[in-house]
Amino acid sequence: MSITCRVVSPERPLFEGEVEHLIAPGALGEVGIYEMHAPFITKLGSGVLRLHTGSEVKRLAVRGGFLEVKDDDVTMLVTKAVLPGDVDRQTVERELAETVEELQHPGNDEHFAELLERRGWLEVCLRMHR
Repeated sequence: MSITCRVVSPERPLFEGEVEHLIAPGALGEVGIYEMHAPFITKLGSGVLRLHTGSEVKRLAVRGGFLEVKDDDVTMLVTKAVLPGDVDRQTVERELAETVEELQHPGNDEHFAELLERRGWLEVCLRMHR
């Protein structure tokens, strides 16, 4: 048995197919979805989505959105996604350094929260490049 999985971003469909299981970055931590999972909806955070099919694992970085499970069918609507080949390491490292510098003197609490979220996303993108 398997799970039907769809991952879609505003820019394009990213994945559609059968997987044995998947590990997704939920807003409060990683979520593992296997066959016969109970119906479930959750908010996604920033992290690496891992889609397992046999000995192969497809990985993509996702940021925000929602995940729904219903009858061995998973749909993920992600706000932003990056495939491993899409990461420009130098650009991400530069943006990360700028963000860390900005974190030293944030304008207010809201700006600080935005910077922390941006730093987390950039770190996820760097993990995808490895």
